Amino acid sequence: MPFPPEASPDQRDPRASRSRPATFRALRRYLGQRGLTAVSSQAISPCPRAPCAELRTCSVPLSDVAGALMGLLIKILGPWEITANGEPVKVAGERRIALLARLALSAGRAVPAEQLLADVWGQSTAATAGKQLHIVVSKLRSVLSPHQDDDVIATVAGGYQLNIACERIDAHLFAILARQARTAWAQGEIETADALFQRALALWRGDALSGMCDSWAQVESARLEEERMTVLEDHVDLRLAAGDHHAVVPVVTAHAEAQPLRERPRVQLMLALYRASRSSEALEVYQETRRIMASELGIEPGPALRRLQQAVLRRDPALDLGSPRQRAVLAKPVVPIELPAGTQAFTARTKEVAWLQKTLTDIVPGLPAVAAIHGPGGIGKSALAVHAAHTIADRFADGVLYVNLRAATAKARPLSPFEALSRLLRSLGLEGSAVPPTQDEAAARYRSLTSTRNLLVILDDALDASQVLPLIPAGPASAVIVTSRQIMASLDSTSRLPLTALDHADATALFARIAHPARVAAEPEAAQQIVRQCGGLPLALRIAAARLAARPGSTLSHLADQLADPGRRLDALQHADLSIRDSIEVSLQHLPDEPAGHDATYAFLLLGLLESATHTAAAMSALADWPEQRAEAALNRLLDARLLEAAGPGRYRMHDLIRLYAREQAVHRVPEHERVTATRRAFRHHLTTVKHAHVLIDPLTDSPMVRYPADRPGLRSVLRSGMALVGGPAYQCRTHRHGQSLDADLWAH
Repeated sequence: MPFPPEASPDQRDPRASRSRPATFRALRRYLGQRGLTAVSSQAISPCPRAPCAELRTCSVPLSDVAGALMGLLIKILGPWEITANGEPVKVAGERRIALLARLALSAGRAVPAEQLLADVWGQSTAATAGKQLHIVVSKLRSVLSPHQDDDVIATVAGGYQLNIACERIDAHLFAILARQARTAWAQGEIETADALFQRALALWRGDALSGMCDSWAQVESARLEEERMTVLEDHVDLRLAAGDHHAVVPVVTAHAEAQPLRERPRVQLMLALYRASRSSEALEVYQETRRIMASELGIEPGPALRRLQQAVLRRDPALDLGSPRQRAVLAKPVVPIELPAGTQAFTARTKEVAWLQKTLTDIVPGLPAVAAIHGPGGIGKSALAVHAAHTIADRFADGVLYVNLRAATAKARPLSPFEALSRLLRSLGLEGSAVPPTQDEAAARYRSLTSTRNLLVILDDALDASQVLPLIPAGPASAVIVTSRQIMASLDSTSRLPLTALDHADATALFARIAHPARVAAEPEAAQQIVRQCGGLPLALRIAAARLAARPGSTLSHLADQLADPGRRLDALQHADLSIRDSIEVSLQHLPDEPAGHDATYAFLLLGLLESATHTAAAMSALADWPEQRAEAALNRLLDARLLEAAGPGRYRMHDLIRLYAREQAVHRVPEHERVTATRRAFRHHLTTVKHAHVLIDPLTDSPMVRYPADRPGLRSVLRSGMALVGGPAYQCRTHRHGQSLDADLWAH
C-alpha cells in the first residue's frame, strides 16, 4: 500500500552554507522589480543531502526565480545542451563537454583534479594529461565567462569548482523539485505536490548524459535514471491516493512494461486496476510478474506483491479509497478532444482498420506506437485515420490531438514543424508567451508535456519525415497516426500501411452510400460505368456522388456520359470545394524547386501525352531525349510524390485521372513542337523494341514488323498517342489475310 513519505529532517551540510554573491544579486533584482522585500543571505539555507543550496524561504515560485537569474542553463537530463538567456552556447570537443558535465554534477563543490583526470581522461597515461586539463578548463572559461558575472570555473585547492546555481542545472533542479514535492505531500498539500512532481518529471528529455560513453557518465546516468523512476513511482502513489487510478493505469502500465523486474510499478498497477474495477486484470499482472521473475531470476515475487494478490483475492476493504473527505483533488491537466467527426459513408478497409487498432494499442516498452498511412492523393488516408481513431479514442485517458499539416491542401503552404508544435502546445494548455519562441525549445517542451501522458495524436496530411519527427510525443503510453502521400521511410520505429484504390465492389458500395442506393439500383449500368471511370479513387467517387446528390433531377446516365468523355472527365469530377485537379496539383507543387524537381515536372507533363499502361526508364529516356539515368531519377521523384505508382521492377504506372490532368497541363505548358517531337521519339522507341524482340524470337524473318499484331495493348496505346499528335498515312494499319498487322512501311518513319 503506498503511503505519503515522511518529511525528511533538515540535515544541513555546512559546506553548502557559503553564500553566492551573483545568485543573491540576481534574486534582489528580481524581487525589487516586483516590489517585494529583498532577501538576505540568511534567507537561503542549504537543502539536505544535496551539494547545492536550495531556495527554501522565498515565496516566489522557483520557476520564476530560475527564469529571472542571469547566466547559464545546463541540461544533462537528455542530450547535452547549454544555453545562455535561451540561446545555445556552443561547446566543441568531447573532453570539454565531458569535463563541464562532470563539474556540473558536482556544482558548488570542489572536484579534485585527480578525479577529473581519472573520469574524463580515463586510462590515459599521457604525461601531459594535467596540462591538457588546465587547457580544457581555460577554454571552457573563455566560452562561459561572457554569460556569467563571477568566476564560472574556480581554481580551488587541488582541483576545480563550477560556480553555477543549482537551479540552473536540470539534474539538480529535478532533485530540488522532487524533495519539495515529497515535503508538500507529507504536509498534506496534495495539489502543490502534484504540480511539483509534474514539473520535475517534465525536465527529462531522454536518457541522462545521452551520448556520453565514459564509465563515470554511465554510472551517473544509471543513478539519475533510478532517481527518475523513483520520482515517477512516488507521483503515481500520490495520484493513487488522490483517486486518480483510471488515468494512472496507462502510465504505470508503460513503466512496468519497460521495467519488468521492478516490483513497485507492478504493485501500483495491480492496485490501480483493482480500484478501477478490473480485478481479473490485476491478478493477471501478478501471474505475469511471477512468470517473468521465475524465468529471469528463479525467485518468487516479493512480500508486497504476494500480500497484494491475497488482498485482491479476498477483496480486502483496505485496498479501497478512503472517504471523500480524505481524498485529495488534483488539478487536472487539459484533456483535448480534437478528433474530427467521422463519416457515415466510410466503406470497406476492414483489414486496414484492424491493423491500425492493433498497431496503436500494442505497448512497446519505451516507445510510443506510430502508424504511418501512405498513398496517393484522394485514396482515403485521412478518412481511414479518423475512422480508426474513433474506434480506439476511449483508450487514451489524456485525450486526442489532431493537426492538419496541410501538405495536401490546395494553394496553402504546409505547416512548419514550429507552427505545428505551437498548435499542439496550445492544445495541451499553454497560452500566449508560455509557448517557447524557438522550434528546439518548443519541441523540448512538447516532449516534457507528453512524457507521462496517454495521448492519441493524429498528424494528418504530412509532407515528409522532417515535418513529423518533432511532433512525435515522448511518452510510451501515447500513440500516433500519420497520413502522408510520401512513405515515411526515414521515421524510425514506425509501422507503415500502404493504401491502394478500392476494388470494384467496395467502390460501388461507397458510391451507392453517398448517391443513394435507390438511384443506383434504378440505373445499374450507368452506376457501374461511373465507378469504372473513377478508377477506385474514393475522392473521385465522393465527388461524383456529391454531384448527383446536389442535383436530384439529374440522371446517372448523364453523369456517366460526361465521365466517358476524356475531355470532360476532370470537369465532371469537381464539386464545391472538392476537385480532382486540386488534389493532383498539390503533389506537383511539392516537387522540389531544383533541377531534379524540374525534370520530374517536365517528365510528368510528357507522360500525359502517352496512353501506355506502364512506363520504363528507357521509354522515358526516349520521350524526353535524356540519358536513361536522368530519366529514371525523374520517374522516381514522381513515384515519391505519388504521381506514379510502382508496376513491377523497373516499371511505373500512372492513374488514368492523373494522366488526363498531365495531358491537360502539357497542352498549356509544353510547346506543340516539343510535344510532337517527344511523341515521335517514344513511338520510335517502342517500334524499335518490338523489332528487336521479334528478331530475337525469329532471327530468320525478313519482315519483322509486318506480322506483329497491331491490337496488342501496349503498341495499340502508343499508336493512338502517335496518331493523335503526328498523324499521316504512314502511321495507319491495314488488314492482312493473317489478321490485323502493322504496315511494313511504318518502320521507314
